[in-house]
Amino acid sequence: MLRLDPDGSRMGSVIDGAGRHLLDPAHTGRYLWSQLTKAEKTGFGTTVRQRMQRELGLADGLHLDFMLAGHEVDVKFAHGNNWMFPPELQGGLCLVVRADDARGLWSLGLLRVRSKLMRTGANRDGKRGVSAEGRKAILWIHHDLPLPEHALRRLPVGTVERIFAKSSGQARTEELFMRAQLTAITTADLSAVTMQADGVKRAREARHRLASRGVLILNGTRPRDIEWASSLGLPVLAPSTWMSVRLTPASLQHNGSPAIALGGALWCVAGPSDPEVHLPAVALPDRPRPPH
Repeated sequence: MLRLDPDGSRMGSVIDGAGRHLLDPAHTGRYLWSQLTKAEKTGFGTTVRQRMQRELGLADGLHLDFMLAGHEVDVKFAHGNNWMFPPELQGGLCLVVRADDARGLWSLGLLRVRSKLMRTGANRDGKRGVSAEGRKAILWIHHDLPLPEHALRRLPVGTVERIFAKSSGQARTEELFMRAQLTAITTADLSAVTMQADGVKRAREARHRLASRGVLILNGTRPRDIEWASSLGLPVLAPSTWMSVRLTPASLQHNGSPAIALGGALWCVAGPSDPEVHLPAVALPDRPRPPH
């Protein structure tokens, strides 16, 4: 597993992708795993397992989920430590996965399932949970690594409520960029607030609309935006993320602040007391022309 995924980035993406698939933000507006139905939560492990096999290229096992390094292994997923093991898995190897979007963490470990490591009680299917001693026996391959960030999960509840109170997808997108400045916005965030598959289109439109308020919206796929973000001392932008920042013309009171040149003048990150100033046209990409 370490050879396949040395830093855990592939498994982190697998788990995050499984959550996004089940949440279906473009059609439901959901963004938290707690918003999933009971049936969807039950299917989370199956979705993780399927995406894990596809991402890592794992072969099917004869009796268990996968064949890995010459050994058959099963995969169990839980949102906490409450994995359940059927009687037929006793003595077998199991990759245990746990993830919690509220804490933003996930882990992957290896456990040899033994009766002495299980709790004494079983459910109606004979499945038993792992005991405290069993949890100590897990060999952690990746432990408490961060899940990919999504802004809507980290913003205060009141802020998110004000964003979703807007009546249209475009208005919610603009409210998101106004209230979540200097925060990475993902395509999943955009899908949730627009409840449309073309959330990225709404972000592009917001870039033009919010320029009148001095807000620059940067995207990690545009080399010029990446250069501007670096020059302004902003966090590194991932390819699939957006970030908004309000700018103001640099003056003596901003002496020493990182700045970029726009329209023949220097602009820097605005402070709370700086007035809103319309960005020059050079800060905006051309709008796509309508087809003839």
